[in-house]
Amino acid sequence: MDGGGIRLKKFKARAKKALVGFVDWMFPKDVTCDLCGGELVAKTRYNLCAGCLSELPRVLNPCAVCGTEIADEASYCIRCQNTESRFSLNRAPLLYEGAGAQLVLSLKYGGNKYIADTLAAMMADVFIKENMAADLLVFVPMTKEDRKKRGFNQSELLAKRLGERLNLPVIEGLLKIRQTPLQKNLTAKERAENLSGAFIAVPHLVSRSKILLVDDVFTTGSTANECAKTLLKAGAQSVSVLCAAVTKQKILLE
Repeated sequence: MDGGGIRLKKFKARAKKALVGFVDWMFPKDVTCDLCGGELVAKTRYNLCAGCLSELPRVLNPCAVCGTEIADEASYCIRCQNTESRFSLNRAPLLYEGAGAQLVLSLKYGGNKYIADTLAAMMADVFIKENMAADLLVFVPMTKEDRKKRGFNQSELLAKRLGERLNLPVIEGLLKIRQTPLQKNLTAKERAENLSGAFIAVPHLVSRSKILLVDDVFTTGSTANECAKTLLKAGAQSVSVLCAAVTKQKILLE
């Protein structure tokens, strides 16, 4: 590279740094609510205003296994009464509806990566409250094609923020090796068939470890189940799951 090219490269680097600084000055972090965008009068744990915080749909009566909200006094949802899961436990702080869904969708499709910090804080609190244990965190992977389309993997972002809060290592212990149709329009049975054999694990990274699998939303459990099965086959000691949100039981049964 000649002298002119080097000077141009340095100029671009300085310009980029200046632009980032200007954006941070104009739009500083942690001063507006992640949901409504209103000004925060005080720093909060979840970066949400009092109004939005009160609107969050919390999981209050989770299924003993999959963590979905149960409307009655049963310990297990209908799914878990009739289906054996490969993961030991799933938990989530939010129901995937209303403000809870809005937060997840804003991260996933809105590109608002900073929301991962807020969701990870809630997930960390659930991890501690439920006395969950793990040696390391593994996130649900995407194919290279899907990652390129979105620009990032929201589950990886959540895992990294969560790992920082829990002081646990985050590894790329799973890979997605084939493209699969979107899950959202499939039945529970079709979801399981769709993901069968779609993942591979890295044995030397996960062997003999207690794995915490991190994802954004738990719906039918097909993704968590297939990932857990793959990790256990590679030698993981156990697999538990922690998601930002979980759908209600009526959706799980579709």
